[in-house]
Amino acid sequence: MPAKTVDKKKEEVVEVGDAVASSNSKSAAAAAVVDKGSPKENSDSGHESSASGTPDVERAMTPELKEGEVPEEAVYILHIELPSSDRFDVQVNNTEMLQEIHQVLLEREGTCHRTCYTLQLDGKPLDHFTEIRNVPGLKSGSTLSVVEEPYTLREARIHVRHVRDLSRMPEQGDAASAVDGMSLSYLPIVGLGEKKQEKGDKDKTFEGMPPEYVLPGAKERPLSSVIPSAAALAANKTPAALKNLALSPFNPPIPPRKLKGDVLYIFADTVEKRRVYITCCSQGFYVNGSDENVFKPTHAAGQKAVIYHSLVDLLAAVSPIFKKNFTLLIKRRADRPILDRLPTPYPQFGWLAPPAEAIEDGLRADDATQPHRVGIEEHLPGQIRDWNEELQTTGELPRENLNERLVRDRSIFKIHSDFIAAAVKGAQAVVEGNVMAINPADEPKTHMYIWNNIFFSLGFDVKDHYKELGGDAAAFAATSADLQGVKAYSAACDDSKLATLGMAIVDYKGFRVTAQSIIPGILEREQEQSVVYGSIDFGKTVVSHEKYHELLEKPASALKILPHEVWNGKEGEESKMVKLYTSFETKGIIGNDSRYYVLDLLRTFPPDVHYLPELDRVSDAAKEAGYPRAFPHKLVAYRNELVNVFVESRYVMFVRTATYHIQMKAKERKEKLAAEGQTDAQLSQEEAAELNAEAMLKGAEAVHSLRTDEFDIRFNPDCFSTTVKHAETEDLEAQRRLVVDCGEFLLTQQLPGFMADLVDCTAIPIDGDSLVDQMHARGINVRYLGQLVKLAPTAQSWLRALLGCELVVRSAKHVLRVLFQSVKAERTAAAAAHLLSCLLGADGAVESVSEPAKKKSGKKGGAPRTRTATAAEWELISQKSLWKSICEEASSYYGYELEVSSADVLSEEWGVQKTSLLRRICRAVGVQLLAKDYNLSVTGRPIFVEDDIQNVFPVTKHREPEANDAKRLYTRGTQEMANGRLKEAYEFIAESVNLMTSVYGAMHGELAQALRTLARLSYILGDPAEALAQQHRAAIMAERCYGLDHADTLTEYVNLAHMAFSNLLVPTALKLLYRARHLLLIAAGENHPFMATIDGNIGVILFAVQEFDLACKFIQSAEKIAAAAGETKRLKSALLNHVMARAHACRGDFRTALVAEKETFTVYKSIFGDDHEKTKESNECLRQLTQQAVQFQRRMQDASKGTTNLAQLLPINVQQPSLATIIDILNVVNGIIVFSIREPSGESKEEEEESATQPIIQDVTEKANLEEEALD
Repeated sequence: MPAKTVDKKKEEVVEVGDAVASSNSKSAAAAAVVDKGSPKENSDSGHESSASGTPDVERAMTPELKEGEVPEEAVYILHIELPSSDRFDVQVNNTEMLQEIHQVLLEREGTCHRTCYTLQLDGKPLDHFTEIRNVPGLKSGSTLSVVEEPYTLREARIHVRHVRDLSRMPEQGDAASAVDGMSLSYLPIVGLGEKKQEKGDKDKTFEGMPPEYVLPGAKERPLSSVIPSAAALAANKTPAALKNLALSPFNPPIPPRKLKGDVLYIFADTVEKRRVYITCCSQGFYVNGSDENVFKPTHAAGQKAVIYHSLVDLLAAVSPIFKKNFTLLIKRRADRPILDRLPTPYPQFGWLAPPAEAIEDGLRADDATQPHRVGIEEHLPGQIRDWNEELQTTGELPRENLNERLVRDRSIFKIHSDFIAAAVKGAQAVVEGNVMAINPADEPKTHMYIWNNIFFSLGFDVKDHYKELGGDAAAFAATSADLQGVKAYSAACDDSKLATLGMAIVDYKGFRVTAQSIIPGILEREQEQSVVYGSIDFGKTVVSHEKYHELLEKPASALKILPHEVWNGKEGEESKMVKLYTSFETKGIIGNDSRYYVLDLLRTFPPDVHYLPELDRVSDAAKEAGYPRAFPHKLVAYRNELVNVFVESRYVMFVRTATYHIQMKAKERKEKLAAEGQTDAQLSQEEAAELNAEAMLKGAEAVHSLRTDEFDIRFNPDCFSTTVKHAETEDLEAQRRLVVDCGEFLLTQQLPGFMADLVDCTAIPIDGDSLVDQMHARGINVRYLGQLVKLAPTAQSWLRALLGCELVVRSAKHVLRVLFQSVKAERTAAAAAHLLSCLLGADGAVESVSEPAKKKSGKKGGAPRTRTATAAEWELISQKSLWKSICEEASSYYGYELEVSSADVLSEEWGVQKTSLLRRICRAVGVQLLAKDYNLSVTGRPIFVEDDIQNVFPVTKHREPEANDAKRLYTRGTQEMANGRLKEAYEFIAESVNLMTSVYGAMHGELAQALRTLARLSYILGDPAEALAQQHRAAIMAERCYGLDHADTLTEYVNLAHMAFSNLLVPTALKLLYRARHLLLIAAGENHPFMATIDGNIGVILFAVQEFDLACKFIQSAEKIAAAAGETKRLKSALLNHVMARAHACRGDFRTALVAEKETFTVYKSIFGDDHEKTKESNECLRQLTQQAVQFQRRMQDASKGTTNLAQLLPINVQQPSLATIIDILNVVNGIIVFSIREPSGESKEEEEESATQPIIQDVTEKANLEEEALD
């Protein structure tokens, strides 16, 4: 499909409601700028603009309006006049706010340093947050003037900080530590502008040769190349424009100077090693007469009294190097991809970081050494955000049409993103001791904190609240269970008046910190006075509220919760029955804002009877699997995903049973009538109703429905509770049987089904994170990891290594969490280095730190040094004791008897790489290492030292608000894609990208997924250039939002390499594939099934550039890995063998070429038959190879007799495949197969032409025909 056709399709995206175009434009910044007489500027503000680059005249015109009438949506072209009298045009949608024009000015090279100004129309200032169409007198063609305003202290501080940010490039260390929403990225230094190497250019070295450490069979796993190298960064680095910019110690101005307009005093250290003392007055900035010895805030003697409104103009006047380098910085900043500059929605930390450098920065020092600062003081001085009010208000926004829903979703997402960032910052401050507890007299473990209007508590058992449930282990698990409940109710209560709290869980330095928004009035009264629904004494007394019944009815139905009646626990006349729509643990509180809140949602879902041995209620299948068994705590529950899939499964069983009963009854009736010689008459209405009732009864009985006359599968989360007393009308036995059935379904269906998918390579998790995500998607709790290990076949080495690594990492995380809690701040790096060395060191190589030193003290005959008497808990840990604790934890928590004494034994018996173990434990615990190459096999000394630990970062869990309309469109698009209607699929997914951009901005993980799908569709529809651009965006987003070596990032690299090769960017494609292979080697090792895809891509591309030896190595590796993973011969294998046969033939190895081509022929014959075109083509190739082999052998014989010149031995011309053939092979390797689908003869000619060739995207699987050889 031509590019112009695709572009046309993108403009004709499907409309959702009447306001899709409006919603798209609202998401966009006013980014389209047309300068008059000035070079083109980068004006991208970080959002996608749905308006076209050059709107037509009709759209740009503003119609005449009656008084009070609001203009319809349109695109305006506005003239912007700067204070310097320069002018440029900006194109905006009139539904945008004027704030977007300010954003455009911040992005332009000539105006990016201006902060203190107003936009004026005909001399009247305009408000930033007014929609453009609501400004009286503003229309397309109007001129807006940028008018400089006087400085206040607030504006001066904002301006100085902005100039500081502009005058230096972001540091990699800051990105690794998620400072200001930054995160590491690699793609910007790779670039996509390389041209393909010309065939005739023999002088240039081909840039696509692989490094030694990515070759098949390489044992080296360098970590230094995971992040951008120092050399690559230095090549792109711009010299500093300014050494330092800081506040003067003479601030604030004394009253006499304040009365003369002084606002702030600062000094700047230039690159020329000159310190410039500057006064900021209300008019602007000027160089004052101060020096190192004298403070003189007035103009410097002997200099012209010039006041600059912008600090940049002043510094450019006094420092030629600043003027030069600042211009370069701004241009370099504009050249950086916008996605590399935007903040991530949530903090993203890297487990590897470059060496940290101390940078002189007075302003940053001022901010970072004030722990009370919450980050908004410059913009909202004297104010603290009311997180709860913001979260609840945005949830209550109207949602009647698409515009309103988008505004609501965008507001919810933005507030939630800000809340998570504040919660992470506050949790770190709490653990580091920088926040005063609100109950300082109590035991430290029970301390609670309030910081930035967020309530923080630690994950310990406070006042023996969880004593009967497992103590600290139960308290720790309760936070996760509560968060699961918050996620479920937030989704189920989306359109109700029920309110949930903002919540985040932060694990930092061994402590679990729960951050929650504060219910208005909750701190002013006792809990007994606040709770109007639920129980505060473990079910002994229960209260209820009619309003909560009304609000909870719909969420209870959505979450499959059975309303149930219990006694309120009171005596005498007050004793009565109350109705609950949740567990009794759930509490309802009416806040001072009159909102109805639900909290303590930890028992939202049914209990997991497999880990509650005191109940002794498990199925026979569970008993055979060794259940029930003891667990560290009793707060075990099934996941929401399991409940949903169980109910769906039971409903299918119900329908099948009822249908079968009706069919059998109909068959019996027919046979009876035939025996009596009667014809089959229609049932009467009464007979039909009776038969239907019987069928319903049979179906309900089969699925253990709570009702006998219809399907009713719901769960009572309190059915096993011993503290709350149920009403006599409650059928507890039936309710408990459903919970047992759900557990049996998990053991007999979900776990074996997931393992079958893993063995068949239908599901291919790359690391522990993706494994757990896939387990959760199927409703499998992580505590079943040990059971999953037991089901894994030993023949699948990659799977055994993956499961073994995750089992060890999760057990080690539990052990290390407790050890880190006793570590003093000054010993954090030492403790982390020691514990990692114990985990990864050789058997018996690392002793505890508190062991007496063998080396004597400095005095002759002195006693050996020892710290045993005062040793911390972590100092007593040795390599042996740590692994013993890990094995004990694996047994008690996961029910698997792990018999491993060191990482070396784990590697030998389970195939787990040390690099994989190191990567996973660092990501799980939150340890950031120096990015360098470590010798993990060293003996006789610890692997890590203190200086190798760069940082300890928080690991965060929270709910993620979604763009609901965009997700529905994306789902519809994937359905259309599966049905082969690719143009329609493109429209739906392109529109979903627009709506996601409107809600999330231009940086989000879900947006990356949608862009990846859109790139594939663009590629199939014939626009590889557009596909490359979309996939490039997706890959950068994955890097920034997930991490440089995340499983999704690896997938994006492979897809981007495919798109790059289709655009003839061969070296770039190979570099991306080498990087993907290197990261996969670190994460999972060489035998992972996804490595076959990567090696197949590399081999085919190297064959295309005539690197035959290397091509054969990678293709052989791909075949070997696929065979080891249990993948059967299929179309991908046939094509790779065909390429390998060609490569061997080009090398003159015809014997090996024949063997490879015979494999291809065998696969084609089994799939297509003898008469298929592919089979015949392979047969012809075999014939030609045989002839060439015979010819080559004759020449060899002649050469041995001396009758033939040796030069004639090199020869045999083997036809090189065309570029189109190579791309077709890559398509198959990456799961894109094109074949013909014929419509029925009754279709019109136009429809037949459109559907004659439709690519189908499905997973390439082994089937008996071509239609089943497709990518899901």
